[in-house]
Formats: sequence, C-alpha cells, structure tokens
Amino acid sequence: MVSARAIAVLAAVAIAGCTASPTTRGFTGRSGLCGSDAGQSCSIAPTPPDRGKSAGCGKARSEPPGQYVRFTLTVACAPDDARDRLYYVRLPPNYDPTRAYRTVYLGPGCNPPQDSLSARKVYPMETASDPDAILVAMEQGFYNKAEYSNSTCSDALTINGGPNNNLCHYCFDDGAGTTSPDSREYGYFDLLHKAIENDFCVDTDRQFYAGYSSGGWMAHEMGCQFPDVLRAQASVTGGLPAAIHTCAKRCVDHPIAGFFIHDAADMSNVYSGSVAAVERLLSVNDCQGGLTMSTAPTEPYEITGVPNDAQLMCVRFTGCPAKYPIIFCTTHGQMHDAQTDTAVPGFWEFFKKL
Repeated sequence: MVSARAIAVLAAVAIAGCTASPTTRGFTGRSGLCGSDAGQSCSIAPTPPDRGKSAGCGKARSEPPGQYVRFTLTVACAPDDARDRLYYVRLPPNYDPTRAYRTVYLGPGCNPPQDSLSARKVYPMETASDPDAILVAMEQGFYNKAEYSNSTCSDALTINGGPNNNLCHYCFDDGAGTTSPDSREYGYFDLLHKAIENDFCVDTDRQFYAGYSSGGWMAHEMGCQFPDVLRAQASVTGGLPAAIHTCAKRCVDHPIAGFFIHDAADMSNVYSGSVAAVERLLSVNDCQGGLTMSTAPTEPYEITGVPNDAQLMCVRFTGCPAKYPIIFCTTHGQMHDAQTDTAVPGFWEFFKKL
C-alpha cells in the first residue's frame, strides 16, 4: 500500500523531456534517460554483458532445497539505519550446483517483518517455476515504517496476539513519496545480486525481478538502476517513482523487458503510474510506432490458463525489439489486490521465454 501523499506526488508530476545518458553500454536506441543525479549514497559499477555462469557454479551448498533459508547482508555504504538487511533464498528441488539457473528476485508489498509472520509474503513463484529457478525473497529495511502503522505497533519475532496483533508494517525505499534520486535499495540490491551469484549457480543473463505494491514500485527502481543485471522487470500495481519520472534520477542506459499488471480503479496506487512506467520503457527499448500507450501498436496477449475476458485484458506492444518485449495487463474489479493467480503464471511464462 502507498499513502495518499505518494499518490499526490505522482499525480502532480508531468512527464519531463529527458536528455540522453552520457554513457551507452552496448545499446544505441533511444534512451529516454536523464543527466547525472546527485546524492547517491552507494557507488554502483556497470555490469558487463554476457557473463554466463556465475562464480557460484560448482560450489556445494548445504541449504535444504524447496524451502526458504534466511541470510543477512551488511550494506556498508548505506546510512546507519539501513545497513543491516535480510533476504531469503529458495533453491529448487534437486538443485544442481553445476547447472546455471534462472533467478527471480521477489519484492513484497508493505508488510511486517517476514520473521514475525507465519506465511511467506512474496509471490509463491515456486508453484510455476519449480524445478527451474532460484527464488530470492527480498526484505524491506526496518527503517521505513509504513505511514499507516500506528505508534504502538511492535515487531515481535513470533505471533502471540492472534489475528488482531499489532505488528508494524514496513515498505521498501521505493521512491513513491519523494523526488530524491537516491534509494537505500540500490546499494542493497547491488550487494544482494552479487552475493547470490557468488554463492549459487546463476545464469547471470537470465535474472528477473517481480514485485507487488511497494515491491511493484521497486520494480521500476530496479529496472532503472539495474537493467544491465536484470533481463526483465515485472510489477503489479506499482508506479513509476517521481525521481525517475522527472529525470532527477539518472538510469543506466540499457533496455529491459517488462510485464505490468494494474487495475484500472486501483485507489492506492493509481493506474497512471504504470502507464508512465510503460511509456518510459517504450522509449528505452527503442520501440517503434508510437511512444505513448495510446499510439503504440499492440496485439492481444494471453497468459496460458488465464484467458482475456471482461476483467482482464493483456496486450503486447508489437513495435518493440523481440529481445525486449513489453506486456501490459489491465484488470477490472481487483483494486489493489496482488492478483497472484494472474501474476505468478504470467510472470514465469514471460521469464522462461527470455
């Protein structure tokens, strides 16, 4: 969930004309990117292409496959309150340390800490991806309490109060309510994907991100800062952060595939936020035939087992390079729901074709 303040920030932002990035890393299409930004707390080096199997290939692992295992990470370049971070890794059944796996990073919406919950809060991607993907559940930093958490909320590590317990909810530093070009999540993900690549056997050319709500906003931050790491970004009911929208934030000049799902009547994160995100990728990916949702050519796109109907209509933008497709699904009647039954099969089907 995102606050009314965040919605107001986005609604007030007009799409600005962006200047091309001064650095092009193997991509010569329209960038739709911005000049240099200021105040970046963590320096992030460019990621070279075609890295193939990761350094973790061949390393034996003791973690039990088929279940999430908790890890810690110290982001030394981050502010003091954001240095200690968590993440959870799920290896597929019969994990083979010599096989390079697709890897999916998952970002949940605003929630209490995972360790205080009895159920996993990220998408159950394993129901579609097993046995072919490593899953990484990202955890919000506990510095960013959701605005709707009251002053008396607690972060007990176990649930003791039944259904009415008063647990604090936390969000990612997702850019929803600020025009600052920096985000604590950039340094977190930079170290996170390097740790995953070092410890497990990853196909570094097939890494993906999928998120919902606050995690959906994060999809656009990840697609901006890490398109040279991630093959595709996917989001449900997110929005394009204002810093990216207004060119306060400089994005890495590289295309990225994208899959977006948003309900037309979502009152928490407005539909126009995903429209703006799509239009940015139409430019970044050098799509032809129109750079707005209303002018870009499309054709119907159907998720296997989830047909288009009055409540769901998906399209593929036909003017985009085959290597960097863009899919947009408009739903009706779902409001701010995570739409798991559509997102999980849809995202995985999309990822496995790339």
